[in-house]
Amino acid sequence: MSFYEEQAGIPEQERRTTVYHTGNGFYNPYVEPLWKKERRLIRGAGNGIGLAALGYVVLSLLAGVIYAVLIQLLYPASKIHGLLYVTETTEWIFTLLNYVFTLIIPFGIYALCVKMPFKIAVPIKKAKADLTFAGLFIGLGVGVVASYATTFLQLGLEAVGIGISMPEYEVPETMPGIIIYVIALTVAPAFIEEIIFRGIVMQSLRRFGDMFALVASALIFGIFHLNLIQMPYAFILGLCIGYFVMRTGSLWVGIMIHLVNNGVAVAFEFAYPYMTEEIYYLLNSVYNLVCIILSVAAILYTVSKYKDIFRLEPSRNVLSPGKRCLYFLTSPALILAMIAAVIMTVPYIHIL
Repeated sequence: MSFYEEQAGIPEQERRTTVYHTGNGFYNPYVEPLWKKERRLIRGAGNGIGLAALGYVVLSLLAGVIYAVLIQLLYPASKIHGLLYVTETTEWIFTLLNYVFTLIIPFGIYALCVKMPFKIAVPIKKAKADLTFAGLFIGLGVGVVASYATTFLQLGLEAVGIGISMPEYEVPETMPGIIIYVIALTVAPAFIEEIIFRGIVMQSLRRFGDMFALVASALIFGIFHLNLIQMPYAFILGLCIGYFVMRTGSLWVGIMIHLVNNGVAVAFEFAYPYMTEEIYYLLNSVYNLVCIILSVAAILYTVSKYKDIFRLEPSRNVLSPGKRCLYFLTSPALILAMIAAVIMTVPYIHIL
């Protein structure tokens, strides 16, 4: 948006022969029509985000190698018969660090390259309390709906003989290991992924329209979970989170939704071994029902108090929504990144 406005770098004499357009900056209609400049900027954003995503994929692939090298450097005596033996706490510390840096490094470089000010890339201003909690409750309900969408996808694929799974982690047994495990699966994703996807990615795309930025960032958020079980869930929840981040102007509501959803999933994971399947599914059903009730109540409250709560700012772009999406999704670097992401989902797909 405003950080892409080019007034500061345009000499006064050149400004007299150019026209200013919100979102696209200054342009000379005799040299480059506005629609061409907008296409170029969208392609540039797609390539930039695609390169960042490729960096994430590459770093993820290298994570195992980096982990092994670091272990050998820090614990040279840990190699026994060609295998690495380290404590579960150490293993989860490195897992957490790998996760953080594989996301922060490439997308941080992207933010620097497009010269996003920190307050734009990471909007963390204080939001209205009622709107924040309404967003949280609606987000919990949307999370339940998204989980059912995932279930339907899984059942549909199983009907045609295709099974899908997701990465499985061994729950630590020691208290330090459990603490790091919980941080890695709840706190870290809530903060890091919101900063990356609802912060850097979504905010950098808003100059092409809020709806475009919302859908595009949610799509990328879903794809780069790198497995088919989490993709639809992340996409649907990403739409909800992104919307409330836009309406509140703050990442805090997104962080809260993300944190609670992940936290509940981890809590159920810890509770599962201590109860029968009947009780487990009963508690899960009760939780889902409560979330739906709270979500409906929150929707009714926000609609009654904020008449335009579910309306985004109209786009001022010259290209149609379809062409904006086409030019963005056909950016070469983004295509390569999506291909890489699809390839990485293959280990979690099997024939029944």
